[in-house]
Amino acid sequence: MKLKIGTINCQNNEENRSGKSNNSYFLAEHIINNNYDIVGTQELTIRFSKRLSSFLSQYNIYGSYQYGKGLFGTKFPIIKSFNQANQIITRYNSLSSKTKSLPWFPRIFNDLRAGLKKKSITRRIYTVVKLSIEDEYIYVINTHLDYYITEVQQRQLDFLYKKIYNYTLKGKVILMGDFNLTIDDDIFSDFINKLNKIGIKRVPVNDKTNALKYRQKSAIDHIFIPNDFSIIECGITDIDYITDHKAVFAFVDTKENI
Repeated sequence: MKLKIGTINCQNNEENRSGKSNNSYFLAEHIINNNYDIVGTQELTIRFSKRLSSFLSQYNIYGSYQYGKGLFGTKFPIIKSFNQANQIITRYNSLSSKTKSLPWFPRIFNDLRAGLKKKSITRRIYTVVKLSIEDEYIYVINTHLDYYITEVQQRQLDFLYKKIYNYTLKGKVILMGDFNLTIDDDIFSDFINKLNKIGIKRVPVNDKTNALKYRQKSAIDHIFIPNDFSIIECGITDIDYITDHKAVFAFVDTKENI
C-alpha cells in the first residue's frame, strides 16, 4: 500500500486567522494536487480550518484546539487570536481521534521569565487518530513543540516517547509535526535514537523548512514512519504564499522492499 504523507505549519498570522483570504483554498489545492493521504498541520486556526474543510470534501479533518472551541477559546480576544490546532487531514475515516495536552509550563523561574519575554509560553498539544489501513491499525500523531525553552522541549519529547511506545504495542505509528528542533540538537538526536529502537525512523529530509529570518540551518519539521515502511520519495515543497514554512512530504510503501 502506497501512502503520501505530509506535515505543514500553516502559520497563525492575521491573514490566515481572518478566514477571509484565499489561503485556505490554496492549501486545499496543494493537498489535492499533491495527492496526500495523510497531512499533519500546525497553527491551523478556527476560521481558516472551517473554510479549508469546505474545499476538501474528499477528506476528513480531525483534532481540537489548544484552548478548545468553547467560550474561553473563542470569545476572549487574546486567546482567540492564538487558539490553534494540530489537525490531521486524511482520506481515511478515523476509528478514534483525540487531542491532548503536552507539558508546557516552565518549572524554572528563569525559564518562565525568558519564555514570557520571547512569548513562547502557550499550551502545547498533540492530536492522534487511529486508522485502519489494509487491516492494520496505524496511529497518526501530530504535534508542535515549544520553540525556545530547552527544559520544556525535553519534557515534551519524553512525554511523547512514552505515548508513542504505548501505541507501538497496539499498532504502527506515524509521527509528524513542527518540533522546533534540528537533528543537530542533542535532545532531538536522542529522541530519534530512542524511536529507532522501537521500530520508528525519521524520514531523512534535512533541508531548512522555516523562514530565512530564523537561525535554524536545517529542518525543524519532521515525519517519522515505521521502520518497515520503504521510502519511495521525500523532500520539501515551497508554499510561501500560505506560510513561512516549507511543507515536508514522504511518499512511502507500507510494505518494505526486500
